[in-house]
Amino acid sequence: MESRLQQNLTGSWENYIFPFFWQCGGSQEDIVLELEKIHACGIRAVCVESRPHPDYCGPRWWSDMDIIMDFAEKHDMKVWLLDDDRFPTGHANKAFSAGDHPLSVRFLTVHNTDVQGPVKPGYMLVKSLLGGYGAQKEDPWSRDDKLVGVVAVRRRAARDASLDLESAVDVTEFVRDGWLCWEVPEGLWRILVFYTTRKGNGKLDYFNIVDSASVKVLLDRVYEPHFARYKEAFGKTFLGFFSDEPEFSNLPGYRFRARLGEDMPFLPWSGELRQRLETCWGRDFLKNLGALWYECGEKTPHIRYEYMDAATKQLAAAFSCQIRDWCEAHGVSHIGHIVEDDNSHGRLGCSTGHYFRSIGGMHMAGVDVVTQQIMPGMDQEEHQWVSSSRDGEFFHYGLAKLGSSLAHVDSRKQGNSMCEIFGAFGWQEGIGLMKWLTDHMISRGINHFTPHAFSLKPYPDPDCPPHFYAHGNQPQYRHFDCLMNYMNRLSHLFAGGTYPARIAVLYHADAEWAGEAMLYQKPLRVLQQNQLDCDVIPADLLKEDNEYGAVFEKGIRVAGQHYRILLIPGCEYLPLDAAKFLIEEKEQMFCLFVGRRPKGICEQTKEEGALIGELGKIEVVPLEGLAKRVKELHRPFVKTAGNLPKLCTYPYLGKDGNKYLFCFNEELEKTLDCPMEIACGTGEEELLYYDAVHNRCSRMECVREKGFLRTELVLEPGEAAVLVIRKKDGKRFPKYQPFSTWSKTWEKAGAAGISNLPEPPVLEGPWTIRCQEVGKETWQELEIVERGLAFPDVTAWVIKEGFCGTLAYETAFSVSKEQAGPYILRISGAVDCGDVFVNGVCTDRVIGSPMYADVNLSAGENILRLELPLTPVWKDGDPWSALTVLPRLGLDKKPLLFPRNV
Repeated sequence: MESRLQQNLTGSWENYIFPFFWQCGGSQEDIVLELEKIHACGIRAVCVESRPHPDYCGPRWWSDMDIIMDFAEKHDMKVWLLDDDRFPTGHANKAFSAGDHPLSVRFLTVHNTDVQGPVKPGYMLVKSLLGGYGAQKEDPWSRDDKLVGVVAVRRRAARDASLDLESAVDVTEFVRDGWLCWEVPEGLWRILVFYTTRKGNGKLDYFNIVDSASVKVLLDRVYEPHFARYKEAFGKTFLGFFSDEPEFSNLPGYRFRARLGEDMPFLPWSGELRQRLETCWGRDFLKNLGALWYECGEKTPHIRYEYMDAATKQLAAAFSCQIRDWCEAHGVSHIGHIVEDDNSHGRLGCSTGHYFRSIGGMHMAGVDVVTQQIMPGMDQEEHQWVSSSRDGEFFHYGLAKLGSSLAHVDSRKQGNSMCEIFGAFGWQEGIGLMKWLTDHMISRGINHFTPHAFSLKPYPDPDCPPHFYAHGNQPQYRHFDCLMNYMNRLSHLFAGGTYPARIAVLYHADAEWAGEAMLYQKPLRVLQQNQLDCDVIPADLLKEDNEYGAVFEKGIRVAGQHYRILLIPGCEYLPLDAAKFLIEEKEQMFCLFVGRRPKGICEQTKEEGALIGELGKIEVVPLEGLAKRVKELHRPFVKTAGNLPKLCTYPYLGKDGNKYLFCFNEELEKTLDCPMEIACGTGEEELLYYDAVHNRCSRMECVREKGFLRTELVLEPGEAAVLVIRKKDGKRFPKYQPFSTWSKTWEKAGAAGISNLPEPPVLEGPWTIRCQEVGKETWQELEIVERGLAFPDVTAWVIKEGFCGTLAYETAFSVSKEQAGPYILRISGAVDCGDVFVNGVCTDRVIGSPMYADVNLSAGENILRLELPLTPVWKDGDPWSALTVLPRLGLDKKPLLFPRNV
């Protein structure tokens, strides 16, 4: 079997990228040109997005789609389709826009009033609440409000707004002709009128995601028409559909931290959801509903949990599983992501209540990072981005691990995880930041990408920039292919194999429905900062008969994973299945509560007391002591010397027999010297350093000991590397030389008296700085920097001129016969990407940090030229870009040369 590393080195990697391709009704010429630009970047698939298109599923749409499909078939490309006419998924191609569709979104709500009894009898007007009073015929939202029931319940005291659920009385039978007529007993009572409505305050022209028939409208209006037209291409050129952030839609906007209670007046509802709750609650169904809004004593946490449990299972059945079944029956796949932002993935409103359930039916696990949610160094909890001032810790340590973990434990996904990436960072986002974000995601296990976006709208399109080609107005587009090839090569190495994690962290959403719970990213952060490999798993996986196919043999075995340690973030209430698992399996694996033990079980169960007693036997470890305790129980795949919290490692066992280790330094200024021990197996393996930017290997020095290799890796700020452990095959590679140690090596050689090493040329100048505006061929001279002088800061000039284009730094210098040969050029400054020319020939193209380039110097005069394209932010600044602070432009130090063969 040819290894994936060999496939990369021979240029035969597969495609893992499908960028959004925004349609707006552009000309045929523009569509084809943009596709050519996408293809030229090494990308072999697109995800067609219809959001800006004026005629979705109309004649113009089909004409444009025919062009795309024809191009894809001729160029061996694949097509995905974002599955609605607008964002987010659920509008169902305007099916619900008129406001009179019987299957549009429906909510459960409550009206309450207090009454001091006795009142014999008392009369309360009910029909006016249901849109029957003063409703205008043209108001479609008031036509079909439906009464669910009326309950009377005692308040505990005049100064206590909580309700005594044991006193609840179903008085629905006393409603006649729109009036409640009931003899109110003595005491302070609250009358609760429960009814369903379409009025609400969320997305009213939207499908009902917990109603199977409503979701089927999306299939009928979008999926079926595309199948009818492209039937022969399904599963071949047309790969499937992408759902973008479907939601419960029971709240307006993006209230990420909203939870059940009086601040959530409208709740997701459907006949199917009601049936689930009636099965769970039996004759207490109507009485229990009040606890969804009001404090009702000790049963409140249990009832709220049981509602959320039913709602998320119903969403999974109506949305995720129904679409999965349709796609599999038609030979295509379903992918996408929900809103995960600021921990909303486990809540109602703009998200779907439970990450694992809501996209469990999809064929990839998906997440997205947009709007500067992840920025280098911004991993603190308080983190300002477009929609919130929180939660940098979640975005850095929790977000990507959601996607990769689900991909690891769900066999349907075959290890495939996807990230929508780069969107709405603003025009300030350059290739350098894009590479950093790519490395961040790879180091957390993501292996497919949807870059956001290629747009057909006229430049500058204000809709969520940056755009990658931008009709020729993006100077850095010419380096985008380097980034895409880099992304594809890395994805190819870290797909199709197994992640050797032995630690599982329990997903916290279920526990949070009932009470306070530690967010799962808290222990994840500790583990990742100590290079301890881990996944997040849901409580559903711990059921004895679980849908994941997990078996419990000396730990948890599922989809090729084997977890030996289970960490439970501290919580007030624990799901029943998780509690039973811990009690039954605590002798077969290491189970630890982090921070605290639970005081109760999420569900209502008579076993609660006994279960909590048994759980008291399980060890509790404080968050600050977690890493130490886990290391006592488990030897990690990578063991580092010293504390390296910004070293991100991701090991992977390839089916080709190779072991791959991705290493990424997320420090902003500090170079990491990383002595490490790597679990390897036999003594017949060699250690290679794979440079995925230049697509080449070098041989690393290592010491082989029983069961592991010992080596040392040096990573500069923002630097990423792939280490490959493989069986020796006789092929020889050059020796690995850390970029940052070339100068030290040179000094050591001089100190050792190695006299045959000539001094490398010094690039003191003079230097000429020029600029070329995007779209023009001529260069303008900006400044000549005399020998020995520092480079000027050109940022003020760029801002004043509104310059968009490329800066060039050029110098001439002499090289002796002894000095001629290959060198490494060190480039310093705020540089996203660049081309390096020697004597008019481009010798290297570089992206991201740190920036080193290959050059080959000839005897005599040499002309070195660095061309550094900028982003369009300095000319067409946008509100998205205003959320960050940019460094000075251009070079800040003279480049340095180091001989390659020291």
